[in-house]
Amino acid sequence: MQRLISLTSLVTIVFLIVLSSASANAFTPHTTKSLTSTRPSTRTDSVFPATHPIVSKNSQQQQQQTFSAMPSSTALKTTGGDAAAPPAPAKRIRISAFDSMRFFLIVFICIGHFIRFVDPSKFVMNFFAQVNVVVGAFFVLSGYVTAYTATTNGAYEASPKLKPSAVWTLSKVFGYWPLHMIVLAIFAPVFLYADVTYNGWFQSAIHGLMSATMTQAWFPMHAEVWNAPSWFLSALAFATATLPFALPHMAKMKKSELKRTMLYLVAAGLIPKLGYSYDHNVWGVMEGVTSPKAFPNMAIFNNQRFNPFFNTVEVLLGAAACRVVMLDGVDEDKDKVPQTNTMSSLLPLVGMIAILALRATEVLQLNDMLTRCLLFLPLFVRFMMSCHRAAVAEATGTSKSKDLIVSFLSSGALTNLGSLAFPMFLVHGPIGQICYKKIIATKLFGGTLNKLYGANFFYAYLGIVVGTAFLLKKLVLESKAIGTWSKNTAAKWSKGM
Repeated sequence: MQRLISLTSLVTIVFLIVLSSASANAFTPHTTKSLTSTRPSTRTDSVFPATHPIVSKNSQQQQQQTFSAMPSSTALKTTGGDAAAPPAPAKRIRISAFDSMRFFLIVFICIGHFIRFVDPSKFVMNFFAQVNVVVGAFFVLSGYVTAYTATTNGAYEASPKLKPSAVWTLSKVFGYWPLHMIVLAIFAPVFLYADVTYNGWFQSAIHGLMSATMTQAWFPMHAEVWNAPSWFLSALAFATATLPFALPHMAKMKKSELKRTMLYLVAAGLIPKLGYSYDHNVWGVMEGVTSPKAFPNMAIFNNQRFNPFFNTVEVLLGAAACRVVMLDGVDEDKDKVPQTNTMSSLLPLVGMIAILALRATEVLQLNDMLTRCLLFLPLFVRFMMSCHRAAVAEATGTSKSKDLIVSFLSSGALTNLGSLAFPMFLVHGPIGQICYKKIIATKLFGGTLNKLYGANFFYAYLGIVVGTAFLLKKLVLESKAIGTWSKNTAAKWSKGM
């Protein structure tokens, strides 16, 4: 009976994906207006042509804003070029909606990690407990934006800044490692007290080393030592190291090749998840609300969600999707530039929320890993591509109708909140331990704060997380001294690599 229910859920998934894709296409007409296109080139010093050519007068101009693939700023590159050299240079736009996406994703994860302390209804608990599903969107988003900044818009070439690979990789890793270390140092007494109590000093020292070197994701049963959410950084660091080798090849692919690559990547991520589901007969389990003792094999499940190899597949999926949009109006697609409207982004957004709601009500019985791979991430990819196209169309004046979803996500208030996403991501775990972890909260306050002050203290917890994130943003992320140190240290370390 359980397998029959699982089969029904799989059929439902396929139906929803096809319906969402077909519906989005129905509301996405094409225009015959062609965008700036380029032929494949082997030049490594070429300009970044975009969709709206802006010709410089005499000399090459270059404006650059740094971009981190982690939940932080989404400032994108602006380049110019020689007016006499085809194609004409164009300005690369900043897609502010990506900042807001980060904020909403991290808020969902913050709530999901500690929602059980507010005595929620079964539906609310099941809905927000799907952190293992939603976190995959962070990997896709990271790959998407990295491809946008590290490959040429409207052309078949990657940025020359990807080489040397060690320099580029360390520059990205040092975009988030300093704040990670500062958070570890600030909350070290919290981490150590619990770790030493249960495991002793020797194992605690090993766990601290794993956290500091961001290698914990390789250890399935210890990926969440100390600052639990930072396993994401461990997996992302490995994925980042692969991009200087993957992106140049992706940059040379045409749209048809990129779409096939996306299918291959989905298949590569799906097969091990099918193995996990089949071997342990957990097709319909909601892992987020399942007791660890109830898992048939916790290590195998943890390997599915933490292993950097599997997460790299999702990063590459995001990169391939971005390249598809960056080639709109080029070569075989030059007469079919997609037009977008509100429905283009609304349908996949509603689809993602509907999937979470259907699982929360147990109408759709499919485990976290299969839901993430088969349904949620494909819809999120579609959502990002639609937002990207809408932002470009509005910036270049080629849009026939305004996308209200993208306009909302691009608002100044949400963009500012998006800049807090990365520090919120790093501090919500340790602050949650102080407030809700029994061994810590009892030592500090005499009990967990939900017991002392009621379930409504959760709102104060969220406020503390946002306030702490704001301070870290001002004192660390915007510190010129730390930025200079990170840049110089990354350059120094890369010399030996």
